[in-house]
Amino acid sequence: MATNVRDAVVVLDMATSTTIARPHTTIERVADVIQSHHKVRGLVQARKALALGSARSASPWETRTRLLAELDAGVPRLAVNVPVFDTFGGLLGIADLLDEQSGLVIESDGAHHRDSETHTEDNRREEKFERSGLVVSRVTSLDHKDRWRTVGRIAAARRDALATAKCEWTTAKPGWWQTWAPGRRWD
Repeated sequence: MATNVRDAVVVLDMATSTTIARPHTTIERVADVIQSHHKVRGLVQARKALALGSARSASPWETRTRLLAELDAGVPRLAVNVPVFDTFGGLLGIADLLDEQSGLVIESDGAHHRDSETHTEDNRREEKFERSGLVVSRVTSLDHKDRWRTVGRIAAARRDALATAKCEWTTAKPGWWQTWAPGRRWD
């Protein structure tokens, strides 16, 4: 019923998200329903959306940003809402989107990110990422109105990330992570 594949992915991601609330369903259950049908309106689109879905997306704009990066900018499959640590096991932050191959972090900033407290926390996290050798690109809803300029920015940021020699970060979870209650949201 979605108007296009990207909107279908947004619906799928929000219905299966394990990071924003208790999910309404799982990607596996959706896959089972899709596989049980053979001639239903929208089935081709549903299959395409299923291939692009992620149960880790925290917002519709985050999903749209991920699809922009993957489908338009050619960034390989991004890790979604992944904890990133320094080489000593300290949490640098939860990256909205991470290209582990290049070290590119894409942050999807909604309107609430302009709140002074949230903005300050975003700046602190970004600085930690950058000190560890990650390259951060921020995307807002306004950036989606100028799609191809944003695609160019993401592609340029990925080139910068690939050229960065410093790599003092990891996604390997240290032992303490498993026992830290707030970390469970991101597992």
